[in-house]
This record gives sequence, structure tokens and C-alpha cells, in this order.
Amino acid sequence: MSTAQESLATARYESPRHQVTGYQEGKTIYPVYDDAVLGFREYWYPVLFSHQLREQKGVGLTLLGEKVALFRSEGRAYALHNRCPHRGVPLHGGFCDFKGTITCPYHGWVYDLDSGKLMAALTAGPDAAIARRGNVQVRTFPLEERGGLIWVFMGEGEPPPLEDDVPEEFLHEDTVVVGRITERGGDWRHAAENGYDEGHVKYLHRRGVWTFWRRAPAWGHSKPREDLPWLTRDLEDIGYGAEYPGLGYWPKKQFWRHRPGARGIRIRLPGTLRIQYLNWAHFEWYVPTEPGRHRYLQFIVKRTGLLGKLLLKLKYRFYIRPFFHGQFNDQDAWMVELMETPPEILYRPDRSITSWRKFVETHARRNNTSEESA
Repeated sequence: MSTAQESLATARYESPRHQVTGYQEGKTIYPVYDDAVLGFREYWYPVLFSHQLREQKGVGLTLLGEKVALFRSEGRAYALHNRCPHRGVPLHGGFCDFKGTITCPYHGWVYDLDSGKLMAALTAGPDAAIARRGNVQVRTFPLEERGGLIWVFMGEGEPPPLEDDVPEEFLHEDTVVVGRITERGGDWRHAAENGYDEGHVKYLHRRGVWTFWRRAPAWGHSKPREDLPWLTRDLEDIGYGAEYPGLGYWPKKQFWRHRPGARGIRIRLPGTLRIQYLNWAHFEWYVPTEPGRHRYLQFIVKRTGLLGKLLLKLKYRFYIRPFFHGQFNDQDAWMVELMETPPEILYRPDRSITSWRKFVETHARRNNTSEESA
């Protein structure tokens, strides 16, 4: 870190006044975070609900800058690089002519779903040399299905246990998971910072059905605390209204706002937010697709029995999805897509953002192969 960067970093953390963040010629004081334009590959990511992947009907996605094809054959799900090496045609539109395989729709090259190896080139005949040589192969990605979701590992080498990256709430047999998956504009890092951001909820989200009955704070102070693998925001002080010199009292008192809002707010790598509500937990993942875009996954998670499962699904469909996962969080999408940083000027509540950047800098899992060769 340069002397100029160090002085800016020190000023920002020691002074309560507004400070310009540590950007010098397009670089930040958080180089690991700055380089993560397409996220961190050495983690498991949720990408789809299991029911969205049907037999013999592929799904094409872009994840962390790489095109991925998902398939299901005889109940098992697979993930491959979404490109036929022959002429570069996407494989997700292919056909299942043989058990456990996918056939490119262009010239009939057949690939084993488990290994990615070329098994046959149908239009060259059963004795095609290109298949016999065994040197054509499509990359495959580790994939697991847990909690009604499909999880894909995008890194190199042997992946860590799925349990290392998946919050334990998703892994219980009596867990119910409902949610919404969308593609959005905006850098995934802006989306993650928005989720953990302390200040915006108190203003941006004051208008909407979801917050109509909730008594939203007008201001507050929190202190980030590492509780690995999470970074938790501990509330230190809170206010529901105040007199602003020369302006008046804000916000206007509204007697109908009486319900409590979210309580515990936590974030972890690779970009997973958890917010605790009274009877269930809300989770978000920000999965980069390409520079400036991300896949936004929102889930409501609760452990309950059959009746509770039915009631949660009904509540989700008619209330939580349209007004929380829809209107409320679409306000965030509006801001994230418009956001342009650097440069930026931070204020006291942005300690949540800088603490997350420092957390990533310290704890991000890197490519073991690259580290060993460095």
C-alpha cells in the first residue's frame, strides 16, 4: 500500500467527518476486493431451484463470467461449460440421445454429462477418429442439490464440502425454502454493499407496502463484529426522529407504524446476506454474471412442519414475494443499477461498507493452485 493510500485509509477510520475513500488512479486500498470484478470462484453458489431444471431440457446461465449449461438426466443434475469445442455452439439447447449424455444440436457431437468427454460424433459415423482419440472434452463443474436448490462450484481442483459455504438453515430436513431469482444490472459488489449498508434502509425503503406498518428508524449507529464465517452488525444506538437544525423535525410521526422490522443483519463470503425476521430468515446471494451485471437470489427460509410449510408458501406468494422480494428489493435494484463508484464520499453509517471490504480482504478464499505457484 502506498503512503498516499495509507494516509487516506487512516483519515477515513479516525475522522467522523466526510472523507474521500482511498482511490488513487483507479485503485483502492482493498486490492483483493477491487480485483473481484467477477467474484470469487472458490465457493459454492446457488444458481437455480431444483424444480427449474427438468429432464432433458437444458438451462444456459452465465456465472462468474463463464457460460454454464445445466442438465438433468434420470434425476441427476449436471453442469458443463456451455460450448461445443467443434464450432462453439451452446450445448444447453442440445438433445439427450443416449443415457447420461448430451448431444450438440448442430453436428451431433455426443458428450458424457459426468466427465464431459466426447463419446461420439454422430454425423461422422460410429468409427469417427475424433471420438476414438479421446482428447476432446468439455469442462464439467461440481454440482450438488440441497435444500431444493442447485449449487455449483466454479473453482479449480477439489471443492470444499458444501456445508462450508451453505448456511446451516438450508441443510435441515424440515427446512422450507421459497424465493425469487432474477438477473439485474449493476456490479455485484454494489449489490452486496447495498444489502449490508446501514443507512439506505432508513430512507429509501420508507415508502412501500412492506414498510407501511413497520416503524423504521430515522438514524442509527452500529458496530461490525466478526463472527466467522459471518460479519455481523451489532446495534449500538438508534433514533426514530429528531429535530434537524434549520429544517425541522424528521420524519413525521405516523401512529400506524408499530411493527418491528428486521433484527440481525449479517454478511459472509462469497456474497451472502442474512436478515433475521420474527418467524423466518431472509437470505440474499449476489452472483456475478458479467462485468456490471449479477444474478440476484432471494430466499425465505424456515424450519416447520407440513401445515407451516403450506402457510409459508401462501404467505410468500400473496404477500412476501410481491411486496418484499418484489417492490421493496426492486427499490434496491434501482439504486444498484444507477450506482457509479469510484469515486465516492463516505459518512459514518458507511462503516458497514468499509468493514465488509476489509472482511473480504482478510478472509476471501483464493485459488490454491495459484497461491502455491506464486
